[in-house]
Amino acid sequence: MKKQKRPPLAKKYIVRNILILVLSAVVLVAGSGCIYVDNLMSKGNFVADSTIVSTPITASTVDSGTKYNSSGANQVNGLLKDEAITNILLIGVDDYQKDDPIGRSDSMMLISLDNRHKKLKLTSFMRDTYVAIPNNGSNKLNAAYHFGAYDVIENGKAQAGDVTSVNAGAQLCIQTMELNFGMDIDRYVVVKDSAFDDVVGILGGVDVNLTAREAAFINQYSGAGCTLEEKDGVQHLDGAQAHYYGRIRDDSVKNVFGHVNDEGRAERQRAVVTSVVNKFKTSDLNKISQLASGVLPKVITNFSRDEIYGFLMQAVTIMNYPIKQSQIPAVGNYTTPKITIGGEPAYIVQITSNKKVVSDALTFIYENDKPDVSSIGLAATANTADSAAETSTAKSTADSTDTTGNGE
Repeated sequence: MKKQKRPPLAKKYIVRNILILVLSAVVLVAGSGCIYVDNLMSKGNFVADSTIVSTPITASTVDSGTKYNSSGANQVNGLLKDEAITNILLIGVDDYQKDDPIGRSDSMMLISLDNRHKKLKLTSFMRDTYVAIPNNGSNKLNAAYHFGAYDVIENGKAQAGDVTSVNAGAQLCIQTMELNFGMDIDRYVVVKDSAFDDVVGILGGVDVNLTAREAAFINQYSGAGCTLEEKDGVQHLDGAQAHYYGRIRDDSVKNVFGHVNDEGRAERQRAVVTSVVNKFKTSDLNKISQLASGVLPKVITNFSRDEIYGFLMQAVTIMNYPIKQSQIPAVGNYTTPKITIGGEPAYIVQITSNKKVVSDALTFIYENDKPDVSSIGLAATANTADSAAETSTAKSTADSTDTTGNGE
């Protein structure tokens, strides 16, 4: 009997089978990827319980296609909150000093992932800003982290630099910023001092616009050797150079905007972060893997792993947003008087108009999609120079000033 010819497979079945094969491949790759990412996440330090954050962040929070319930920011417990904007506080800690293992929040930058206006916003806080710190009177903003960590260490509940003390420091830092400036801060990421060099190094360095004076200071004090040309212009910095550049606040060293001291320092830090973000955009998987493996052990955060997975799903969208920058307090809205803190003389950044600094900060983050902010974030004791808190000798290590010298 003649062998019958097999009838042609219907087109819909061909399409179906191809889809099955493709989906199977995606599942296999995704499965392997999840195992790989989970392995990387295991290197991080995740705070299991956060006393500030009660609303979980999900993948939809950072999904630019989400149809949000509100048309903008609303007041929630006295703070402005927009479900389409995720505010993440990045804290750099100077925990390298032998006489102060707790450290201070050497740099504080709010990263706002704004899916309503499709922007990535960087707000740097001047660390010497004189503010009200809950249960600690008025002091420099960078002291809040120290005070929070100090309290749990003093009570025997933690040791300097462990997850518990870092979390306590970050929480008080967040409470202080929310009290004084009125924005709801969703999460924090604390980066220990030694991690910064690793980030820049793994990414192959960063390109930053320098003045000749800055280049000379980096050559002299960064420990990286005299490798920079001491002239104005864009130069390539390695990890140690970029790290030191972001810490310069000498009153004789102007940056490319002509600013010195804490203002110049904040602008330098934003320049480095912007360059890092741009480098990250063009990094391949291998480099990102190296970055995660090298840096995660030196990072402590109150993000959950699931939340980070959600962000990874939207990373391409977020990283392509244009970057906008701001500073608290803004130029022209502060003075730099010398007062006594903890029995020692110290220069501070004194906000001129609390109402204006809050309005400017909230308008930058939420733009015009917000209610009236005239009564938000106005702490009664904030920025009043004659209400400086007299703290214990141990605590006052957070108040030391370094307005001269090599800029650290």
